[in-house]
Amino acid sequence: MFARGIDIISVNVVINFDFPRQPDTYLHRIGRSGRFGHLGLAINFICEDDKSNMFNIEDDLNTQIKPIP
Repeated sequence: MFARGIDIISVNVVINFDFPRQPDTYLHRIGRSGRFGHLGLAINFICEDDKSNMFNIEDDLNTQIKPIP
């Protein structure tokens, strides 16, 4: 699992198989995509147990994590 310490310039998609519990961890992970002025995409696999963490992260980061239709 790569959450910290990896620096790959051309990453444009980050997939969270294990949804983070803390907003700073989430922000650090998704920050790996879309760097240097490029667009990026974060895909999160969540289960029912992850929903409260997701809502807390949305509130703390003042954002909305949208479902993929």
